[in-house]
Parts: sequence; structure tokens; C-alpha cells
Amino acid sequence: MSARFLNKNKTGLWIVDVQENLFSLVDRSYEVLEKICFTLEASQKLSLPIFVSEQYPKGLGNTVQAIKERLPQNQMIFSKTAFSGYCEPTIKQEIDKMGIETWILVGIEAHICVLQTAKDLLDAGMGVVVLNDAVSSRSMFDFSTAMGELRDEGARLSSCETVIYELIRDSAFHEFKAILPLVKAYTHA
Repeated sequence: MSARFLNKNKTGLWIVDVQENLFSLVDRSYEVLEKICFTLEASQKLSLPIFVSEQYPKGLGNTVQAIKERLPQNQMIFSKTAFSGYCEPTIKQEIDKMGIETWILVGIEAHICVLQTAKDLLDAGMGVVVLNDAVSSRSMFDFSTAMGELRDEGARLSSCETVIYELIRDSAFHEFKAILPLVKAYTHA
């Protein structure tokens, strides 16, 4: 990632494999889901492109309902069997067509699909920001190992609120007024 700050015109949100049959098994599932929903809603208010993938939905189920009901109308959800979403030819083609310079990654599992997707995006020259409060694994050890490896590989680790406020940059901008109710709702303030 070349710029120190995210540019909302060059940044997209990728929701990685948050699926029914696995999500309840991950560590901190309720908190992670809440952070993913916050980031999704805020991303829409900032007009960020949104991409959603599912790992082998026949076995792992579809994207959890709380996320599906917050997705934009006509949002496509891409199925994959490769652990890295960017290795799946149809997904790679779609991602490349979008022309995004930096991807914000949220989802599961941190040490498998999120990690491998991030590595392939980085290898392709894109920036990657992983929101550590919006990703998880079944084991906290796998999660913490993934966070270390992601940072070593060149991904930026951050949190949902940090990234959203960075994309807004100024409380005088109209986006701030649109985001503030979400911040209050999701932080129970």
C-alpha cells in the first residue's frame, strides 16, 4: 500500500466467507458479526464497492442472514473452492475489473481464507487492510498467528472504527453525519 491514508475512491470492502455452518463456531462470533455489520453499513454510506465471497456453500452454507439483509440490492455473492478468493478465476476476473487499489478484508477464518486471500492480493500489488476486530477463527491461537503473519506479509492491521474515520477524514464532511448514528448504534454509546 503506497498511501499512508485510505482513499475512499480507491478502496473496497471484501466480506470473506461469513457463512451459516461455520460462523457460530468462531471465537467472538457475536462481536465479530456486529463489527462486520457496522463496517458494511458504513461502507455503503461511503459508497465503497462491496464484494462478498462464500467458501464451498454446499457444505458451509450461505452468508449469514444478518449480513445478507444489509447487503445492497442485487449484490452478487461469489462461490469458491480455493481458500484464497483471488485464486478463483471468476473472482479474480471480477476483482481485477473493479480496479480497486486497496481491499479492506473482514470475515473468517483469519488463518485460512482471509490470510490466503490477503497474500494473493498483496502479490498482485494491491493494498490490504485487515480489520482485526471483524475477523476471527475457531481458535484464538490460529487468529493470533494469522494476525502476525498478515503483518509480516505487508498487510495493514487496523480496526473498524479506525478505518471508517480515516475514510471520512473530517467531521465537517457530510459523510460524518451519516456515519455518526452507526457509530453510536454499534458501540452502544
